[in-house]
Amino acid sequence: MYVLGMVTAIVAVIVMRNTTMRGEVPPFIMELPAYHLPKFRALMIHLWDKTKHFVKKAFTIILASTILIWALSHFTWSWEFLPEDTEMSQSILASIGQLIQPLFTPLGFGSQLTKGVGWVFAVAAITGLIAKENVIATFGTLAVAIVAGFVAPEEGTEAIEGLAAVEAMIKATGITVPGLLSFIAFNMTTIPCFAACATAKAELPEGKFKSTIAFWLITSFIVSMAIYMIGTWWWTCFIFIAVVAAAIVLIRLYNNKKMIK
Repeated sequence: MYVLGMVTAIVAVIVMRNTTMRGEVPPFIMELPAYHLPKFRALMIHLWDKTKHFVKKAFTIILASTILIWALSHFTWSWEFLPEDTEMSQSILASIGQLIQPLFTPLGFGSQLTKGVGWVFAVAAITGLIAKENVIATFGTLAVAIVAGFVAPEEGTEAIEGLAAVEAMIKATGITVPGLLSFIAFNMTTIPCFAACATAKAELPEGKFKSTIAFWLITSFIVSMAIYMIGTWWWTCFIFIAVVAAAIVLIRLYNNKKMIK
């Protein structure tokens, strides 16, 4: 997945250099300091700073998101409480997930999944836009309640919990391996967390933030769709190759036309 991220970034840079960011590249000069072995005190300060930021994030954004997901998954639109051992298809969260689920059908985790439980991937993908850790938090919050309604424990065994519940929930959705890889790729290449978006907005020129958001979404959608379709139907790779070739030709023609003008 790291290699996929690097390849996606390189391709995105090449595309932008030939479309929206044409022109001479300004010289970049950076003076590197002398390298030394890090001191123990400096390492501890850096470790404390990173730990503090994560704990702050865990006790604010992630905790608030987990509580909200639990509430929406245990109440109906009429605010009736749903017990743990009942099906969650009547919950607020399930109805929202089922509404947006068709959008992810070309990516392998949409309408083709098991009805009544397949919406969890759509919800996890949306909550992951707030903070990537929310994807795991969403699965952990929903797993026990969903498994209780879909996967009954064998006689004489205890209820499924923890990682076993998450695994059982994922199996209950009927998602394929290409669909799982597509889901991972989408969360890795799509819009980063809100904090990163705020930083990008501050650094970008005025009016460029919306187009950057659209670029992130389109890129992640295309990459995930390619992974799912090629992984499911290998012959679709020829379609993607043809589309890429056509895009390269169009970009070349567009650049030549601009140079003539």
